[in-house]
Amino acid sequence: MLDGVLRGPYDSFMLQFYFLSVSANLLAGMTLFSDWFGRKFPGLAAAVSGLSTRKGKLAMGLTAVLVGFGTLFVPVEPPLVLGDLFPSVMGMAMGVALLFEVLKQDALLPGEGSERMGRRPIVYRTTLGVLGIASAVLHFFLPERLLL
Repeated sequence: MLDGVLRGPYDSFMLQFYFLSVSANLLAGMTLFSDWFGRKFPGLAAAVSGLSTRKGKLAMGLTAVLVGFGTLFVPVEPPLVLGDLFPSVMGMAMGVALLFEVLKQDALLPGEGSERMGRRPIVYRTTLGVLGIASAVLHFFLPERLLL
């Protein structure tokens, strides 16, 4: 399909959804990765600060979950659910993590957070963000590979 010849309107829709999937995974990964990135590179913290706001996390979480679920049924290549399984699962996982973080912020009062609770999520956020960015990059360069 990506050989330059579009065979119909459905192919162009799949291609648009493919680019939406890649960009959603990339931005959701950057949103999860932004805290660590901002601490390690203070000069670039302003570039990623918009991603770490509550509205940014909510928007990226919803987008990643919906696009991840959609790519299960609109793959780049024919196997319906297995075609884009890894990017779909990564998108849904990152979206759920971002939505959970937004809901956790709403549920906790400012004085309720403990230091142990505040320290541990950074590890999974950074790992999940890096895996999401890697998923987006691999899916961009290898769109016709099964499970990738």
